[in-house]
Amino acid sequence: MSQVRVDDEARRPVRRGSDRFEEIGLGALGVFLLVAAWEFAARAGWLNPVIVSNPSAIAEAFVRQWQAGEIQADLAVSLAEFGVGFSLSLVVGLALGVAMGMSRAVEYTFDPFVWFLYASPLIAFYPLMIVWLGFGSTTVVAITFLLTFVTIAVNTMAGVRSVDPQLIRAVRAFGGSQLDVVRKVVLPASAPLVLAGVRIGLGRALIGVILGEMFSSAGGLGYHISWYGAHLKTADLFVPLMTVVTIGILTTRLCAAIERRFLAWRA
Repeated sequence: MSQVRVDDEARRPVRRGSDRFEEIGLGALGVFLLVAAWEFAARAGWLNPVIVSNPSAIAEAFVRQWQAGEIQADLAVSLAEFGVGFSLSLVVGLALGVAMGMSRAVEYTFDPFVWFLYASPLIAFYPLMIVWLGFGSTTVVAITFLLTFVTIAVNTMAGVRSVDPQLIRAVRAFGGSQLDVVRKVVLPASAPLVLAGVRIGLGRALIGVILGEMFSSAGGLGYHISWYGAHLKTADLFVPLMTVVTIGILTTRLCAAIERRFLAWRA
């Protein structure tokens, strides 16, 4: 078995710096070709500018919104709501996932509620949340939390369940407390599944913020996506939309980099 593992490691491709530059270069080239084709098609009259706009008009809209301070204000609102909602989801999801993974009683108690939230279309409950919490950031944070923490909790529970019981018994045999078991065995051993849940939760949190702002806010990126769409200002609409996409890409890549560093240290 050990020989098989050594052979697998030997066959695994090693990423060099040149591979990384090639990946970035080809990706940038693909984006450039897409933008150039889009601009050419729009100027040639093949695309309806009211429906899809064109990159040069979007760039002008970006400069206009930046100079007016609109983008900065929207970013401040959306990132604050995202930070609060995701932080709450991370704390509650990790704590609940560890508790459910280590205790059958806790799992049986919270399991119906967790799977209800996981399987339910939470957007359908949005009118009720607005009635209960009102319009504004509180509702946005609430929907972000509900969309996110279940994913983190379920992945954490699965990670805890995958821990070798012999490791737990070894810590307890040497007089380790329950906190020692969680801190020194459970969390490090379950890290791959936990981090996968966190990465998925980042995307769901961003979705929650944008949806919340589209329906119950007077500011933020989601609000202006909805407002510009309702007024058929397509070029202006693309500015907050592409900002959201950029935030999603950056947060996901950052989480992936942290995951690689942590797993490399763990190995």
